[in-house]
Amino acid sequence: MDAERLLRFESFELDVRSRELRKGKNRIRLQEQPFEILRMMLEHAGDVVTREELARRLWPQGTFVDFEHSLNAAVKRLRAALGDDADNPRFVETLPRRGYRFIASLNGGTTVAMPVVAPDYTARLAVMPFKNLSGDPGQEYFSDGFTEEMILQLGRLGRGRIGVLSRTSSQAFKGSARRAREIGELLRADYLLEGSVRLAAGGVEGRDARVRITAQLVETSTESHLWTDVYERNLTDQLSVQAEVAARIAQSLAVELLPEQPVQRSHDAAAYQTYLKGRYYWNLQGDQGFPQAITFFEQACATDPNFAAAHADLARTHTQRAEYYNLVPRQALERARPIAERALQLDPHLSHAHLAVGNIRAMLDWDWEAAEERITQAIALNPSSDCAHRWYGLLLAGLGRVHEAVREAELARELDPMCLVVGTSAAWTRFMAGDYEAAIDICRHVMDMMPRFTPACRVLGASLIQMGRAAEGIVELEAAAANATADPVLLAWLAYAKATRGECGVARTILAAAEGLRAQRYVPAYHLAIAHVGLRQMDEAFALLDQACEERDPALINLAGDPRFDPIRRDTRFAKLSARLRL
Repeated sequence: MDAERLLRFESFELDVRSRELRKGKNRIRLQEQPFEILRMMLEHAGDVVTREELARRLWPQGTFVDFEHSLNAAVKRLRAALGDDADNPRFVETLPRRGYRFIASLNGGTTVAMPVVAPDYTARLAVMPFKNLSGDPGQEYFSDGFTEEMILQLGRLGRGRIGVLSRTSSQAFKGSARRAREIGELLRADYLLEGSVRLAAGGVEGRDARVRITAQLVETSTESHLWTDVYERNLTDQLSVQAEVAARIAQSLAVELLPEQPVQRSHDAAAYQTYLKGRYYWNLQGDQGFPQAITFFEQACATDPNFAAAHADLARTHTQRAEYYNLVPRQALERARPIAERALQLDPHLSHAHLAVGNIRAMLDWDWEAAEERITQAIALNPSSDCAHRWYGLLLAGLGRVHEAVREAELARELDPMCLVVGTSAAWTRFMAGDYEAAIDICRHVMDMMPRFTPACRVLGASLIQMGRAAEGIVELEAAAANATADPVLLAWLAYAKATRGECGVARTILAAAEGLRAQRYVPAYHLAIAHVGLRQMDEAFALLDQACEERDPALINLAGDPRFDPIRRDTRFAKLSARLRL
């Protein structure tokens, strides 16, 4: 083992890469928050770690949680894992009203260096939201778009050496007054890229429109400014500015970058502005911005038919519509296919183009090998793509390669620690791996950031039920259903839970409510099949799974590993279904 990924004390060993605590040959389950508390105390062994410092690490600004209760509970779980005693501590000493101190000695009395994303990365960088100084809130999409383009450029340019955090986590600090050191601690970032964008009067219209961009690189531990530059260009030259800033960062960090591959970008200012508007709507929570995103991406593609990024993101919006069940998945995926293939043809070095094609190979073709090839290529081109790592984790989980799946899901979480979707996907990979306790812990962490985030509520309830804690699971699902009455997936899962408790009449009523939503929206047959399995209506379940195949439900990848289908696995029809899916 590489010493940079381990912390040892007495007979214990904390592996910060796999996020495991071991004692001898035994692996000790340590939930997310106890792990972070132990990690932080080991980083400052012998010193007091205050309750405020722990709060900043565990619950970022804007998180609503009963801090006192939650921290006390997390420390209690940590002590239980270590076999420690609060009254007579060997490891964790409590300093009333102040914090905690790790009192055992480490190897040789010294700590070892802590990695941030993976041992291969030499630095971890967060691109903070560039400020819009144009005086026009309507130009906010432009500064947001510039921020995101910088993240994409740096992730691609610094592959293998710089870990670039994803947009969701840095966006959480938009407008924040927090100091660079605090943000660095919360995101575990070594450097911050900060800046501002000012459009000339008149905005983006006109061939001679100008933009003034200020960028500065800050080291979080010292809060020192390594450099500041100002760029003033025509809008048509803004992409060259991004390349200049990215190269300047690489030079400042003394990183030897891989040879840069050419990337096909639009040189049409109007197409690029329209594309940025599409990205703005794409990034809205959930699927609420998809219609507008599609409109703007289509306009960008029409204005510049060779604009690869616009084609790739248009294809990905359609694949996301399949995942969110905006319409029959097959329809969305078939619309996406030619657009994604066009994007890849235009730019073979564009990570998102490979990801879009990989999504389609998996969901529409059930060609798992081709899907894996495209998605791993997306990661190779941009190792900082949380989307690619997240999707690869889901693919691997469905294929039964659960240890690899968990690793990819955790890489995605490292790159975007505050993204609700990334966190929920990580919980799902744990669910598919049968590690329900870990799934529960991750779901609760997600729900600390947004208490009634429906996807996390669903996975939490399902995990509790699989652990034999059905009553608790039903409470979670019922609470979620009270806030999401039109979610057919949630209702189907709740019907399954009720049926497994013997409340078949109630289950049938809930299932009928889910099916009744067909007048309003697409209702996925895969999830209805889960409810019918709970009701022991096996013929109906298989009929619905056949329908899900015809409709290309993205959830079918989970069929082989989803424990809720265990009662029908020995049925010969299940083997035929698995063969059809090439699982």
